[in-house]
Amino acid sequence: MHSLDPAGEAVGTAHFSGRILNLRDLGGLRTTDGRKVARGRLYRAGTLHDLTEQDGAALAALGIRTVLDLRSDWERRSQPCAAPVRVIAAPMVDDRTVMSIHARFDSATITSEELEDWWNLTRVFQAPQEHIASLKVVFDTLLAAGPDDAVLFHCRGGKDRTGLVAAFVLDALGVTWEDIVADFLRSNLPADDEHMAEHLAPIVAALGPNTLSDEAIASLTSVKPEWLEALFHEIGDRYGSVSRYLTDHVGIGAHGLARLRVLYLEGASR
Repeated sequence: MHSLDPAGEAVGTAHFSGRILNLRDLGGLRTTDGRKVARGRLYRAGTLHDLTEQDGAALAALGIRTVLDLRSDWERRSQPCAAPVRVIAAPMVDDRTVMSIHARFDSATITSEELEDWWNLTRVFQAPQEHIASLKVVFDTLLAAGPDDAVLFHCRGGKDRTGLVAAFVLDALGVTWEDIVADFLRSNLPADDEHMAEHLAPIVAALGPNTLSDEAIASLTSVKPEWLEALFHEIGDRYGSVSRYLTDHVGIGAHGLARLRVLYLEGASR
């Protein structure tokens, strides 16, 4: 699939093989004070284990110096990230959860009802409480990046764990709720997308094409705005806001929040 920026154009002048799912630049999204996220600094994507040499060169051409891998330890061992840059582990799910889900797929014992509740099944809803240390790694890495370096973060499909992290980063930068949701929903891919179809084939083969509801298939290929809304409401109820959660509980502090905006917003003095 093509890599798109928020304006729907190809990412920079880089040329990819089409093996990277959900790759896009977060630049151009609007903040509540009228600024925009700087282009060419923050990228999100799906798994990078299947990169070609061409893809590696294209990532380098984008200025990406660091990759944050949000997958579990088991996922990283099974399909190591092939990006030819510094890769930092920041798992947003534990091995037990991932291996249990894979075993349920392999044994064809997972149900449509469980798949429809994808963010509870995969514990994305619980990640802010269970993986504070990984979120600290994410934000410390962003704060340590050079002023001209780009950072990419990814999970497997690039829509769920990556969607959570992207939403938190964008909220920290002061991006409008409308643009946060719009970016989140850009991960929705049709099941007949060539790369997505390849990703789904072994799942459907194991479970049988007639055993999964349309809603279950949609949860595997897409995200729902109500998932993000529920997550932000939960964070708001527990901590006051995402920004308060990041400053006080993840521990980046008010200085870190301000520094993020200096580093990743257009027109900010560096």
